[in-house]
Amino acid sequence: MKNPLRKRIFRELKEDFSKYLVIFLFMTLTIGFISGFLVAAGSMKTAYDESFEKYNIEDGHFVLDKKADNDLIKEIEKENVTLYENFYKDIDTDSNMDGKNDSTLRVFKDRKEVNKICLMKGEMPENDNEIAIDRMYADNNKVKVGDKIRVGDKEFKVSGLVALSDFSALYSDNNDLMFDAVLFGVAIVKDDVFEAFDHNISYSYVWKYRNEPVNETKEKKMSDKFLEKMVEDVYMVQNNVEIYIPRYQNNAIQFTGDDIGGDQSMMLVLLYILIVIMAFVFAVTINHTITREAAVIGTLRASGYTRTELIRHYIFLPIMVSLVAAVIGNILGYTAFKYVAASMYYGSYSLPTYVTIWNGKAFILTTVVPLIIMLVVNFISLYKKLKLSPLKFIRRDLSKKKNKKAFKLPAFKFMSRFRLRIIFQNKVSYITLLVGIAFANILLMFGLMMHPLLEKYQHEIVDNMMANYQYVLKNPVDVKDDEAGAKRSIVKSYGTIATNN
Repeated sequence: MKNPLRKRIFRELKEDFSKYLVIFLFMTLTIGFISGFLVAAGSMKTAYDESFEKYNIEDGHFVLDKKADNDLIKEIEKENVTLYENFYKDIDTDSNMDGKNDSTLRVFKDRKEVNKICLMKGEMPENDNEIAIDRMYADNNKVKVGDKIRVGDKEFKVSGLVALSDFSALYSDNNDLMFDAVLFGVAIVKDDVFEAFDHNISYSYVWKYRNEPVNETKEKKMSDKFLEKMVEDVYMVQNNVEIYIPRYQNNAIQFTGDDIGGDQSMMLVLLYILIVIMAFVFAVTINHTITREAAVIGTLRASGYTRTELIRHYIFLPIMVSLVAAVIGNILGYTAFKYVAASMYYGSYSLPTYVTIWNGKAFILTTVVPLIIMLVVNFISLYKKLKLSPLKFIRRDLSKKKNKKAFKLPAFKFMSRFRLRIIFQNKVSYITLLVGIAFANILLMFGLMMHPLLEKYQHEIVDNMMANYQYVLKNPVDVKDDEAGAKRSIVKSYGTIATNN
């Protein structure tokens, strides 16, 4: 015998179609975007993690005041490391060919062994007038493959767009608070073109451990030991260490991975807040339906239908709407929305090309977990509502507690006491409303807090500056404190081995 309750499902859907449609669309878009975000972020995080081995990313680098000879290199390499030259020149650049320098390019030779390059578009430089520039720098400065830019006093044709594995975040200085991919970029030219640039060269040396550390703690110990011995070797030949940055402290490498991991947690929190809100909306909708159909429910209960059957009936629509929304949302997430999320990361970081990877965890977090939340919230609501006896439903008496004598209110005016009575009699509804407003405010905070927070931080940095102009010198210079209003200070940094006056 067919269950007659099944016929009521379509009638209930038709009666509240607009309400279910709005909830369905909202859940589909929410799950779709967050699913796409998790898929793109997970794929990029995997590509980022694999890039350390794929592109043979450095374990650290240091910059010397003078070029190291073969004897010094051999002496340093005794410390369980292999050194590679990674010289660069910072050159003023005119990216739009208007005759004015508007940015700085850090120019490298092509890398074949360490910190390898991912070619995103075009080709690597083959001629003396060709240059390959960072893809993100090119996007921010509206430069395309085939365009011409002026680097120093020479005009180049952009042959390709690249991503350097050791510059996923374009930090020109590791001590900067934030990277700038508009005014700073990295580029690759042919070896002889690099040598022809008449600019100051930075003698940067990359090292790779022969025995890789198993964790960051071990890496720190190895880095400290290597630093101590390397500095001693360098100073013995009257050279100086200007910069020393191990990989775990290199913002240009590490910042991107840390940020991608943190974004996923924030998006999941946002998803679950929205799902809980939708579950409460369904619960309120079901409660109104039960109140409207109280007599019918009482008759069904009296006719032999169990509480479990009625719970299954009334919970069917919310679960089905949520399931369909989750499935369609995940389809959209793996197709359209993943590109939206990927473009957000490509708009912030200079990442290599990634391949979409099936993310089972993302599917569970965006489909299974929301369905469980929806099921639990609605089941608890229905279970409490359907605990009443069939006779109470037939009489439309849906109060769960016996009527108690109203407590005496203070001698307020009649309208004031009347309002208080209404509030106390409907306290559950008001508490639900309060919780809903709290959730809405949390969502509002997500959207509104970032801009003023960054502005406040910007003003705090400016207000706490020691002076309007600050200069860091490589060598000590005698300066009187009262000369031109100058004040001396000492700067020390773990990532930069120098003490500057």
